Amino acid sequence: MSSEDTFRAPWQPLSGRAIAAALGPRPVVVVGTARDGRANFTPVAFCAPLSYEPPLVALGLKPTSFTCEILEQTGTCTLSTVDADAAKAVLWCGSHSGRTTDKSEGFTCAWEEAGGTALPYPACALSTFTAKVSSVGDAGDHRLFVLEIEVAATRLPSTEKGRLATEPTLLCLEHNTFATAGRIS
Repeated sequence: MSSEDTFRAPWQPLSGRAIAAALGPRPVVVVGTARDGRANFTPVAFCAPLSYEPPLVALGLKPTSFTCEILEQTGTCTLSTVDADAAKAVLWCGSHSGRTTDKSEGFTCAWEEAGGTALPYPACALSTFTAKVSSVGDAGDHRLFVLEIEVAATRLPSTEKGRLATEPTLLCLEHNTFATAGRIS
């Protein structure tokens, strides 16, 4: 049954990227991978926590992407959140292939040792995580990676209630459209 069969005016049917946009906003996450000592970055909006213990995250990547290829080969990556000042680099990295472009041209690169492997992350990251692949499967037109977080760190302060402040994290409203959130109260 389609939404056209179920919902009547004033509802408008949604499909594809419009469904993802309607489920937003969500943080832009920059995935860092490395092959042959060269950094590769790709921004994603399909990244969500799955479990506190162990700390698991779901990550969706297009199977044709260079990042997907590297992650399937190496089994490790970094996940980083960035602020609004990184929007230009996010757009640049999202519109160039790491197969033909050095993605460290988009982000100044920092490196973290994880299990004897050097993994890149954007030097401007607000929070960054090293992760290893727990499982991989198909999810429609994406590959679904379940990642176990091995190390997590942040530059963001805690709020007075002890929770992590998330502003000024760059949020994805829809493909190539961004925002940041502010506190309501």
